[in-house]
Amino acid sequence: MDEMYYLLDKVARGERFNAGDKATAIELFEDMRILLESRQNPPDFKLASGQVATGATGRIALNAYYLLLGRFTYGKKYTRLDADMAYWNRYLGYGIMRGYFNGKHIKGFYCCSTCTLSVFPLYCTDAFPDFDCALLKRNILEGLKNEKGTFGRNHNRKYAEWVLQFAEPDERLIP
Repeated sequence: MDEMYYLLDKVARGERFNAGDKATAIELFEDMRILLESRQNPPDFKLASGQVATGATGRIALNAYYLLLGRFTYGKKYTRLDADMAYWNRYLGYGIMRGYFNGKHIKGFYCCSTCTLSVFPLYCTDAFPDFDCALLKRNILEGLKNEKGTFGRNHNRKYAEWVLQFAEPDERLIP
């Protein structure tokens, strides 16, 4: 999984993948798929910012990282090029929107602040082709700034700092 964290940091810095990075990501995808399908996390699974992530929070982060790496490996139409990516994109997207449709969350927010932060880079990179990612991104940034939604309680500031690398520089303000 060390390669995954290297690639995630590269993506967060705004760097494009070279052919070697893409080959590494493609090799990682099979391991990531197996973990997603088994609903298990490796015992040492961490958020991209370094904190250990267990249970559903870890699986949501893994799903988001899988899609993010897919987006940077295959391009904007990644869900059309890989059926597994399309499945996990719909799976995660449905989970995000279910809270909104049930009236529990602001559109784009997930069950908790850490899961919401995990999906934020997907909004910033337009990784959900069927969603208005700009609106979802704005909602999350407003929630962070005004401590609304799942950010009304304590949230992982170190992870927020890592995730906000995906936002435009003038949008990276957090209280």
